[in-house]
Amino acid sequence: MAILARNLFIFFLFTIFSGGCYLVWSIENRLPERNYSEFRYCLSHHDIADMIFTGNRVVISHRAVETSSNPGFTYITTVPNPEELIAELKDKNIRIVFNTDHSELILQGLALLYVVLLILVIVLSLSRMKREEKESKFATDKLIHPDDGHKVVTFKDVAGIPEAIEELQEIVIFLKNPAQFSQVGATIPKGVLLQGPPGTGKTLLARAIAGEARVPFYSFSGSDFVEIFVGVGASRVRDLFKEAKKNAPCIVFIDEIDAVGGSRSGGASASGSDERSQTLNALLVEMDGFGSSDNIVVLAATNRPDILDSALRRPGRFDRQVNILPPDINGRKMILHVHGAKIKMAPDLDIDLVAQMCPGFTGAELANLVNEAALMAARGNKQAVALTDFELARDRILMGVERKGMIMTDNDRNILAYHEAGHAIIAKSLPDTDPLHKITIIPRGRALGQTQQLALIDRHAYSYVYLKNRITILMGGRAAEDIAFRQRSTGAQGDILQATEIATNMICKWGMNEAMGPQAFMIDDSGFLGGASQRLAMADETARNIDHEIKALLATCYEEAVTILSQKFFLLKNLAEILVQVETLDNEEFDIILACADQKKTATDSIDESDCANCPAAQSCIHSKIKRPTPCIL
Repeated sequence: MAILARNLFIFFLFTIFSGGCYLVWSIENRLPERNYSEFRYCLSHHDIADMIFTGNRVVISHRAVETSSNPGFTYITTVPNPEELIAELKDKNIRIVFNTDHSELILQGLALLYVVLLILVIVLSLSRMKREEKESKFATDKLIHPDDGHKVVTFKDVAGIPEAIEELQEIVIFLKNPAQFSQVGATIPKGVLLQGPPGTGKTLLARAIAGEARVPFYSFSGSDFVEIFVGVGASRVRDLFKEAKKNAPCIVFIDEIDAVGGSRSGGASASGSDERSQTLNALLVEMDGFGSSDNIVVLAATNRPDILDSALRRPGRFDRQVNILPPDINGRKMILHVHGAKIKMAPDLDIDLVAQMCPGFTGAELANLVNEAALMAARGNKQAVALTDFELARDRILMGVERKGMIMTDNDRNILAYHEAGHAIIAKSLPDTDPLHKITIIPRGRALGQTQQLALIDRHAYSYVYLKNRITILMGGRAAEDIAFRQRSTGAQGDILQATEIATNMICKWGMNEAMGPQAFMIDDSGFLGGASQRLAMADETARNIDHEIKALLATCYEEAVTILSQKFFLLKNLAEILVQVETLDNEEFDIILACADQKKTATDSIDESDCANCPAAQSCIHSKIKRPTPCIL
């Protein structure tokens, strides 16, 4: 493409330059032009020697020398009727010459010559591109050889996905010692498809296999094969496997294979005539063309296996599919240890707690978390990275940058404090819920505040009680606003949305409703990565019943939240007042507030500062953080 663009640019530049030179030459050398009246005057008062007719255009030459009254010895004019003028000139003793007008033929010839030259430039450029592509050897540009000094990645650099590593160990053994398999008649899979969400380590795992086996590694992206010119991608695929056979045993890795291996069913690509289909056909043929004796393993990675062509995934091509999912809590610990070794961490830093507060994080996100925590520590001029830096980094990744410049009125801060306090109290009051981690009213990203809960273990199945309690916790913010202010704000928008989604899934997907029974009314239709769901076709009466049950479940959870907070209004009031002043509370501080509040029976009770000496939590009480003249409100 670069060669063609450069040659076309030079050609058009030459055309513009040539046209400009011709225009300048024609302007400088053209004859002066006079109107017909001036010609008639000259014809009646001066001697004219020659007249050259070219259609109705006439070039006139005078016998007289140039004078002030006759400025131009030769000039050109246009006559309206040449036949009448010629008859009038018979007795004038003027030499008359007739020329044929070839201007149109000349212009047509120049236009044809221009088109021929343009086509010639394009053809020569394309032939040169193909010749240079063959000479440059597309495959060799992507070759990573273990003896070339590149950094070798091994399984020690891959953490958090032990099942995938175990699954691929035999690939390494085959590349190192193929006789171990051939002596019993076994053949290694020709292709292995690594499928999973982005950031789970698919590319890193492929490089680790090559590093463990110490074999050449060809690394490509699916988009490397697709070009605008039909046939280029297929040629590159053939060149790739030709070079791979020369360097066997080796590994061929194609990242984001869905860019070239998408399904051909329907659409314009169904005929197989476009570039993408030809490239896919060449890949299918080449994967069928090498046997177990070639010692070539094709690895491919994708996060959209649902759109891959069925012919690509059949046995004999990609025989094995390895799912690589986000790591569990043990996997996150291993990944954090790998990336944490690159930074200086505080001696008292608990990696297990960091792993616990990052559920659902992929390997790439954990690497980013470690780097962000190190940046936070560097900004604070710290010598080592502490747990608070990881918490700030996590909040920044999940919610965004802290909005320090945001100005909130006292009334808005009070509403927000009661809202978050309501979430926290409900979370502490209900059984079978995730432990409370932190309560904050500091705006960050789009969230004005947040009540964080961290699971002790990763949950893979959820009970009815857990989900119902989760809805009640989400309703705690709106319930606290109703109780404290007798009004409702827009701050509960996200909570209501999440609660409605959970309630809908409980009834429509998980069959957790007695009235509707164990029946699915909704399916996921968004591929491998999940996403939005859609309801199945159903009768109007069934849809009304579903809506009624969802509404009833949400109303029951809301009433439960109102009941709990009404019984603990004193705690709600005190916790909100403390949040307004300190802005952030952790679980330990909340437990102290809860223990102290349980000692009081009514909201009118008061505790003098002298009573703090007898308090079992006096050493860690947050009373010192509250700057106001009144006694301890606990």
